[in-house]
Amino acid sequence: MKLLKRVLLVILFLTVLISLLQAADLILSKSKRQRQSIEKQEQLIQFAVMGDIHSDWENFRKALERAREEMGDKGLVIVIGDLTTIGKKNELLEAKKILDESGLKYFVIPGNHDIWWGRKYKQDVWQEVFGKSFQSFKNNGVKFILINNADGEGGLEGYEGFGQQEWLTKEVEECLKVYCLVFMHIPLNHPNSLHVMGEENPAVASQAAELIKLFVDNKVHEVFAGHLHFSSEYELGGLKTIVVGAVTRERNFQSPKFLEVWSVEPSLKMKEIFIPR
Repeated sequence: MKLLKRVLLVILFLTVLISLLQAADLILSKSKRQRQSIEKQEQLIQFAVMGDIHSDWENFRKALERAREEMGDKGLVIVIGDLTTIGKKNELLEAKKILDESGLKYFVIPGNHDIWWGRKYKQDVWQEVFGKSFQSFKNNGVKFILINNADGEGGLEGYEGFGQQEWLTKEVEECLKVYCLVFMHIPLNHPNSLHVMGEENPAVASQAAELIKLFVDNKVHEVFAGHLHFSSEYELGGLKTIVVGAVTRERNFQSPKFLEVWSVEPSLKMKEIFIPR
């Protein structure tokens, strides 16, 4: 009888011990999941992409105000070209003034309209106002690569783009290890439009084909472009592309708008923000 009691006590003790270990494991697992959730939230990126302003300063101000409402004072704005009508210095200065007054952190690259004046009269007006026309930076572990493909005649090595091709080849190598997003003015390709990089120059079209291969081979996650004044999203040649609608009211096939993007890696979420009249 005493032996039986001892056996029962041992069984009871083991049962309680196992239950306690299972409970402890459950608590640790829950804590780990919560910690991972917090770490994921810290990976959150949020930014606005806008382009094709074409000197519509009223709508540009409205777009920046809406971006600030959506993202707060610490919001990030990427302007993907065609801020102006012909790229005169006074136009570029006005665009920069509006961006500075918005209080938002911003990055800009030129569009074909922004380089027209400087190329025609051989003046580095973009450089004088905004500095470099291509660059990269990181935000919460995500790499942003901004390129200048605005020159339809010279492509990547055209106006204000000298040395860009070699720089870009090195920049995208890191995309095999980190999450990369690329921004440009003119789309590299499109399923329904010929208004793409190299449309009037076979040599520049070859550059565009090389860029597609470069980005696909190095696992670039997404490309953002403008130029078409019509938003669309597609995958072509293995490359995912988002074409952002235009801010200007002129020659706009859709209502003026920009794109808000946010993400917890690896998925992007996007929302079109329409500019009030």
